Amino acid sequence: MIRTLKLKLILTEEQKGSLLRTMELYTEAFDHAARWGFEHHRCGKLELQYAIYYEMRQAVPGLGAGLIQSAKDAACEALKRCKMRMAPRRKPHSAVRFPWKEAKVYFDSAKVSIYSVDGRIHAPVVLYDYLKKFKGWRCKLSTLIWNKKSRQFYLSVAVENKIPIEPVKGKTLGIDRGLNRVAVCSNNMFFDSSRINATRGKYAKNRQELQAKGTRSAIRLLRKQSGRERRFVTCENHRISKIIANTEFAVFALEDLAEINKCRWLDRRTNGKLRSWAYHQLERFLRYKAEELGKAVVLVDSTCTSQWCSRRGWIDKKSRKGSEFHCVKCGFHLDADLNASRIIARLGMSEASRLPIYQPYAAGDEVDVSGVRSKSLSPAASSRSTWAIDTPSLVP
Repeated sequence: MIRTLKLKLILTEEQKGSLLRTMELYTEAFDHAARWGFEHHRCGKLELQYAIYYEMRQAVPGLGAGLIQSAKDAACEALKRCKMRMAPRRKPHSAVRFPWKEAKVYFDSAKVSIYSVDGRIHAPVVLYDYLKKFKGWRCKLSTLIWNKKSRQFYLSVAVENKIPIEPVKGKTLGIDRGLNRVAVCSNNMFFDSSRINATRGKYAKNRQELQAKGTRSAIRLLRKQSGRERRFVTCENHRISKIIANTEFAVFALEDLAEINKCRWLDRRTNGKLRSWAYHQLERFLRYKAEELGKAVVLVDSTCTSQWCSRRGWIDKKSRKGSEFHCVKCGFHLDADLNASRIIARLGMSEASRLPIYQPYAAGDEVDVSGVRSKSLSPAASSRSTWAIDTPSLVP
């Protein structure tokens, strides 16, 4: 289990000056590697290591070997991001990536030991109460951040706990994500997206009006408002995922939406909505919150989940009409998103009951204990027979 923490460093003015000089030398090493990689059209980390490592040591003699390697790797990644179209540059006091040996955090004594060009710096950190639970975790990677406005240094640390949390056994909750509703759970919990959509529309209108003006004050307002919409959506996803993770369920089933943007039937307007849909962020937040509680998140196949009857298992595309689901075979009537979430819960029970891939699997493609057929069966084959077993908690 890996978590990222942001720690505030308590430094003297002399120590701040040392770290600022370290950042400037790091930028010089980065620019040197990026310029060489762009001129020779090379962006492989191993290629640059053999070609210019000693050259970089001579060009930036005050920087240690660990940060020379880090600057070279960061330059290679920047060259790949821009696809070798230009030589990337960075600001003198941009964030610096430290290897785990160059920046160590001691949670027991609330201190940090970090490398600088003037020698190693030992300084206290602000250790809030919620950070004390990470005592004993191993520091893997650190990033030094300089806040110019507040003149403060922060250390973003990735810590790892090798002691696994024992999984909690219990029921499965199905979660259907959508554009009109952020999430609909199989236990009748609804999370509406009207507030998010209204906020997105407000910011989109503001951007359109300010961009149309094009004045200096309009550009200044655009810069001031940049990031507000993203931070609002992130806050909403944090709030929703926390509520879901703290429910009594032990397994959370979600649809695998990795290929949703590749659907050919989508029009231009729907494609624009999908590009701004933060469905993966909600999944990521729920996954790490559930992992911390000893719970699991599984992904299921999204094929025909909106056309599948959660009572008898019939599949027919005529059953789904807008926001309502009315089964043409058995007459079952329910909210379409709630019906889909119950289907996802059933598939999640099937997925959670499987053995890990490195263990023998003897069940084959037969119906498992949850009454749902394996994903290897086609929807048409599954629709020819009803489920033999119903889950009482999911049937009204």
